[in-house]
Order: sequence, then C-alpha cells, then structure tokens
Amino acid sequence: MHRKRGWGIASAILASAIAGVLWSAGALAAAIVADLEGDVRVEVAGAKSRALIPGQRVDSGSLVTTASGSRVVLRLDDGQWAALDQDTQFRIEEFHYRPQEPAADRAIFVLLRGALRIVTGALGRRNPEAFELRTSKVLVGVRGTDFMVSIVNPVYLSVLEGTVAATNAGGTATFSAGQLGAAADQATLATAVQADVLPAAARSAFGGLGALRMEPRASSGAAGKVTPSRAGQDAATRARELKENLGRNRNKEAAGAREAAGAREAAGAARGQARDIPSKPRPK
Repeated sequence: MHRKRGWGIASAILASAIAGVLWSAGALAAAIVADLEGDVRVEVAGAKSRALIPGQRVDSGSLVTTASGSRVVLRLDDGQWAALDQDTQFRIEEFHYRPQEPAADRAIFVLLRGALRIVTGALGRRNPEAFELRTSKVLVGVRGTDFMVSIVNPVYLSVLEGTVAATNAGGTATFSAGQLGAAADQATLATAVQADVLPAAARSAFGGLGALRMEPRASSGAAGKVTPSRAGQDAATRARELKENLGRNRNKEAAGAREAAGAREAAGAARGQARDIPSKPRPK
C-alpha cells in the first residue's frame, strides 16, 4: 500500500516536472493574461469553459470569449499583443515560437465575432509569412504591424502602424498606417473606406482598442503594462470627434424637424382661428 502510494507520488512529481519543461519551452502554452476586465472565459478542446484571471497562461488551441462590457489583453510568448473587445470570440488556432527556430514559427488566429487589436511581436517581424488572422470574409497577413479588425458585416480593418494584406477570393488588398478597409464578403476584394462610413459598433471598438498602449514586459515573469498610447489616443480622439459630429448633425436634424412641426401646428391654429371669427354683416 505505502509503496504504491510512493510510486504514485513520484510519478505525479515527474509528470509535473516534464509538463513544466514543456510549458516553459512554449509547447503547451501560447500567451499570458496581461490585463482583464469583466467576464472573460476560456475553453480548450471542447471542455467546459472557465473564467480567466490576470497572469493565467493560455494554451494554443484555446477559445477565448469576452462578455458584454468585458475586455482582455493577451501577451503572447514572442512579445505579440492581442486585445479583445467586448462580445468577442477569438481562437488561438496554432501558435509555435522558439527564439532559435525561426523555421518552426507558426501563428494562426481566428476571429469568430467581435473586434480585436493585434500588435505583432518577434514572430511577425522575422517571419511574417507564418502569421494569419482568419475571419469569415478575409484572411489578414502582416508586415510588422499594429492593426484592428471588427466584424460588423462587413469586416472592417484599421491600420495604426505598418501594413496589412487582406486576402480572399477577390484578391489581395494592402492597407497602410492610417487607412481603413472593408471586406463585404469572401468573393469581393477588400476596399479602402472613410471613417464616416464605420458603423457605431466598429467605431466604438476601434476607439477603445486604439487607446491602449501595450508596453513590453519588464522581465520574463511579468505580464507587461497596458496604458493609453499616443497613436491610440489619436485614434480614440478621431472616433470621439466623429461621434460628436454625427451627434450634432442628428441634433440639428431633430431641431429642424421640431421647428417644422411647430410651424405646421401654428399655421393650423391660425387657420382654425380664422374659421371661428364671425364675418362682418354687409351694409344694406
């Protein structure tokens, strides 16, 4: 009895040690939770989802889901950042990164719904062909990039730094820093768009995500810091100004409609009063 128990404990310690070696080598885990707000959950290989907490490691193959009013920022092992907006589903389909093995680099992500911002790390800089962000309408590739994607049907892209390539059956379109793009469907080439055509959901997501600055980790054990950035603040300011302008335009339209309605009511009242005034009798 005691001998079997001793072997069981020894086996558990050995398994734990092996798992620790693989974990540190990046074979099992891909990212760490650097920042989190609200209800964020993770699901691996169809298992029951569980709540994420700051500092927790996230495995390759994980599906991360943010609830309404929630947000999470993941720091991947190559220094890449992935910030997920509320009501977002994001899968780390496959992630392999080892500093001494560039040929083995692989980063495949899937945005199923919602919005995210990605700031590429060492993998994206040294081996951009190994990076893919998949959506229902377009495949996004990078060239040393800081960009955002929002699925609002169509899929919208916003590039803060660098260049992204959006590819589907319609071909490949590239977008540079400061540009916005939209992909209507899988068969239509993505095209550049202006900020005033963004739907409210995309505008809100880009404003919030763009205001984040992902600072490097102080050490290998630290998660890093997430604070507003200059480029992000500019993006947030533009989004806020656009929202305010649209609000002012709606207010002007509403005021005009109220003024016109008031004029119609006044005219109607005047006509009613005219009908009520008795006519003066004609002299005989």
